[in-house]
Amino acid sequence: MIDPLLIVTLSVIGGAILNTVRGFLRSDETTTYDIKKFFGALIVAVFAGIAVAQTLTVAGLGIVETILIGLSVGFAVDFAVSRAKKIV
Repeated sequence: MIDPLLIVTLSVIGGAILNTVRGFLRSDETTTYDIKKFFGALIVAVFAGIAVAQTLTVAGLGIVETILIGLSVGFAVDFAVSRAKKIV
């Protein structure tokens, strides 16, 4: 069986990538997409994934629930960081 830490980390990274792709698709033609945003999303997602995985392994959830929570957390973390960067 796959380690839950790996499952959650990969699903959180997947959620962050989905939010980054959403931002890329919503950008207009006058703005260029910066690849640094993508790597910034990955860095934040890896740390969030490890933090979430440490708490979820105790809860004893199944694989599907773990992946869905990981995707949601990754999307939310990347969304919150991108909104915070716009405020500053």
